[in-house]
Amino acid sequence: MWHKYKEIEPIRRLRNRGRELLGQIVLLQEKRDGENVPLWPNEEGVVNIASHNLPTAGDDIKVRMMATPEYEKAVQLIEDERSYNKNVVLYGELLKEISPTRLEPRKKNLHWILFDIYDLDAERYCGYEYTYQRAFHFRIPIVRVIDRFVPENLEELQEKVDSALDWCKRHRREGIVGKCYKIQEFFKEKRDIPKLPKIRDPSKVKPQLPPMDEHTVLRALQHAFDEVGEEDWEDKSKAMPVVAKHFEVEAREHNFATPRNMYKLYLDIPIEKLKAGGE
Repeated sequence: MWHKYKEIEPIRRLRNRGRELLGQIVLLQEKRDGENVPLWPNEEGVVNIASHNLPTAGDDIKVRMMATPEYEKAVQLIEDERSYNKNVVLYGELLKEISPTRLEPRKKNLHWILFDIYDLDAERYCGYEYTYQRAFHFRIPIVRVIDRFVPENLEELQEKVDSALDWCKRHRREGIVGKCYKIQEFFKEKRDIPKLPKIRDPSKVKPQLPPMDEHTVLRALQHAFDEVGEEDWEDKSKAMPVVAKHFEVEAREHNFATPRNMYKLYLDIPIEKLKAGGE
């Protein structure tokens, strides 16, 4: 059975912005820079190689994964768990010669680094201790734990994250993944993401656009006049919807406020000026 790895966001995008982690045991693990390549057993017990989003990886990933020293060991691990009636998905980072972010040093020998085990029957990610033991017994490399702590407040949580990112800088790692296995809450922080000052939510900002200038007002009315025609121009029931449409188009294209006195502008403009094209 296939299980896609959970989507992980930074602390600021968690449901409760990190408050859910207070008072919980939090692990900060190194984040390796490669590709998330899971291994999982189908109903017949055959182990499949997946990609981050798909249950079956492309041929390129399969070839590179099967060439690692860890592939056969990982298959044995899954088969051993299955012999004890436990079905699991293994998640690991398949390293590349040149890491995608260029933060890790160039590698000659490529490996697959285990970072999580998902118990399909319990529908939970196994704790780090269990995952470490499985990796140890089958001689599979596993991501390192940089820190383990119980934060009392958000300030302490951020201080621990910043300290771990300093460690990542010294050891040339992409960043960290924070995990609380008890509540199954994960987060990630990267080194190459800038710390920018907080701003207002753009969707809640209402720009104060300047009023539309005379030239743009005239152009909107001319377009409306051309569409409505001289015969129907004085029929406001026909003209005004078209006038409003062209005012909105001109306002949007030229970053002006849509006039609130559209009807007055429509009444005041001499028809000769519209017919003359503004001359």
